[in-house]
Amino acid sequence: MRWLLVLALAGCHEDAPRSACEPTGTPQPKLLTLARRHRTLVDQHAPNRDIKLVDDELRLGMSVECQPCSWVGDRLTVDEMLPMARLDDATAVTCLGLVLHDGTSVFGSARPAR
Repeated sequence: MRWLLVLALAGCHEDAPRSACEPTGTPQPKLLTLARRHRTLVDQHAPNRDIKLVDDELRLGMSVECQPCSWVGDRLTVDEMLPMARLDDATAVTCLGLVLHDGTSVFGSARPAR
């Protein structure tokens, strides 16, 4: 009888904690639109205030996309969040990266190593 209690207690355990932070979001087309808007404003030499507003909206959207991880800080630049050189090949934005037309993903320089 005692061994049944031991077996029952041995079966009661919590799932192991995640060893690394992994975002659970899905690709966001809206964030891709914001990234393209950022590039357009920079190319047009728009006032810094206008660029900053788009950057802040992108940073906020990216921090939501990267939940539960806290990889997106207040000072993270768009270039650190996203590989802007690959923006033309992108179909969506994920946590600190772009999903390309061929289905692969590329990440910005701020993406922590896995």
